[in-house]
Amino acid sequence: MNIFQGNLRLTLAQDVACDTKKFRFTIDGALSLDGKTELTGPLSFKPGQFLSLQFTDKAWRSYSIASSPIEKEIEFVVRLISGGTASNIWNEVEIGDCFPFKGPFGHFGLSDKKDVKLVFCATSTGIAPFRSMILHEAQADIPRSMTLLYGGKDLKHLAYLDELETWSKKLNIKLGLSRELDSHKLGPYGSPCRITEFLKAEDYDDQTEFYICGNGNMVQSVEQILLSQGIHKDQIFRERFN
Repeated sequence: MNIFQGNLRLTLAQDVACDTKKFRFTIDGALSLDGKTELTGPLSFKPGQFLSLQFTDKAWRSYSIASSPIEKEIEFVVRLISGGTASNIWNEVEIGDCFPFKGPFGHFGLSDKKDVKLVFCATSTGIAPFRSMILHEAQADIPRSMTLLYGGKDLKHLAYLDELETWSKKLNIKLGLSRELDSHKLGPYGSPCRITEFLKAEDYDDQTEFYICGNGNMVQSVEQILLSQGIHKDQIFRERFN
């Protein structure tokens, strides 16, 4: 798979959660890093990979691709941090703005084992690669069984709530809302807990794979719980966001 460098042109900027936006781009010209191959169609990538975008001469930031490989545009979901170099620019972008990019990069991706169940564990913008993975898996001739454990303070802090149900008929959704105690505000999939509580309540076997993405503390906590339950490390795949 070639690594390309070129420009992304902004086509959409939209609020999707508290301090979180999604951005969609078309590719406005790209060449392979060796300069020998011009990108003439959609960017080829594996669900779970990321692109690096340039914001200043020295500031590059990496974002997991939230769109699936069959979508015509590239999508990111970005948490905006007050005072952050990239966040300041994201807050001021206008449709048509261009960003230099390189990629795709990364080895976080779905296995090709046919008979396993897939469990995705995400917090915040860690949902991004799972959107890509779930949409991709849903296109398979026989999609594998999938469960999404998605956590945040409350529903306002979770992205993609308006479309989660459309990703796949084989997707079981569980939302862990750690600071929401009002049952009327939990929604159809919400529980007043962290997603680690979902894991403790299940008895998983060696035919289940776990994909974890989010902040470092969450990733480490989920991994430790799974290992303590006898899950082999080869069944666990992780991507930590700083």
